[in-house]
Parts: sequence; structure tokens; C-alpha cells
Amino acid sequence: MRKFRVLLTIALVVLFAGASFAQDDEGGEKWRNFEVTINAGFDFPMGDLKDWYDTLGAKTGINFGGAGGYYFTNRICVGAYFDYVQFGIEEPVSGLAVSEFHYKMYKLGGYIKYALAGESYWEPFARLRLGANFAKFTTWIGDTGTRLREVSYDPELSGGLDLGVMYYTSEFGGIYLQASYNYERLENTVGNSFGQEFALPYNANYFAISTGVTVFFGSTE
Repeated sequence: MRKFRVLLTIALVVLFAGASFAQDDEGGEKWRNFEVTINAGFDFPMGDLKDWYDTLGAKTGINFGGAGGYYFTNRICVGAYFDYVQFGIEEPVSGLAVSEFHYKMYKLGGYIKYALAGESYWEPFARLRLGANFAKFTTWIGDTGTRLREVSYDPELSGGLDLGVMYYTSEFGGIYLQASYNYERLENTVGNSFGQEFALPYNANYFAISTGVTVFFGSTE
């Protein structure tokens, strides 16, 4: 949790320092009001997520989602997002197929984005996300803990930092590529299956690479 707090502090300082700079440096009319984005990509588990329960390690996963926000200036955008993340599972023991089981996360929350808008076709950006994670994780259940089920767990804190660059394909938007660090505060989160309660053993963090499309609306020019 300490690493995540440090990450949030650094990201907030950078973003709000950028916001102050943008207010002084931008000038001119605001040429965009809203953005809508869709994205998809791959996730790479880190730390405890790679060896969940010592037997059910997470494999490389996939993600997709969308977001929408409002530009207070040409560089500062605040909005909301939804992401779906799914990891596959390593074979826990020989002969037990687990291809139908996954670690799934349904995430929604808010974001603040700082974009280096200018005259170039390329627009670097940083985006800080904070919200809730509704996890559905494969879990050993039963009196002896020998059966596998995807168990839904209580919502918990989710956060992340995206760094990326967008390429304008038209006046109204473009395509982008981003790298993300994601932190999920899941340790001791409770789930229930057939009246039996379970608690997740660890927090989860992972790295993601995503690509997507951004469209702008509400030009004032």
C-alpha cells in the first residue's frame, strides 16, 4: 500500500503542476470540450498475482474498456472510466484443466488527464485513475478446499497511472498507445460462495499495454 500512496502523491504533484503551467501557457480559445475513448490491450501480472494461492498463478491477460471526460482547458481533462480485465490461470496440478477459470476485474471510477496539446500530430499524455474494483476470482472452495469456483468479492480500491501518446488521424481525434501501472487493494476482501466466506490473500498489481481510439466533441472554434 505504501508504494501506491507514493505513486499517487507523485502523480498528483506532476498533474497539478502541469495544470498550473497549462493555465499560464496555453492562451487562445479552448478548441475541445469532451473526449470519448475506447481501448483494448494486454495485461502482465506482477508480484503475488503471478503465484496466487501458491497454486493458481495468473497468466498474461486481456483488457478492454472505455472512458469519457470534459476538458477544463485544452490540456486538463476530468472524467469517468470503465475497464474489464481478465487473466488466465496456470495449471495448478497435473491433469486438472483450468482453462474455463479466470481472474476477472470489473473496474470503474474517475480520472484526471494532462495532455501536452500543441501544433504537432503527436500528443503525449498522463492519466491518473482512482475507483472501485469488483473482483471475480477463481478460488478453492468446499470443506476441503479442493473445488474451483469463480467467486465474486466485495468492491475495493482500484488505481493506476497511464503514460501514453496519441497520434491525430483527423481534426477530431486519433489513435493512441499507452503503458499503465495498476494497483488493486484486494487483501482481506471478502467473497461468498454457497454460504462459505473467503478472503483474498494478497493485493494485486500488474502492468498493461493498451491501444485505443479517442474522439473529441464540442469544439468552440
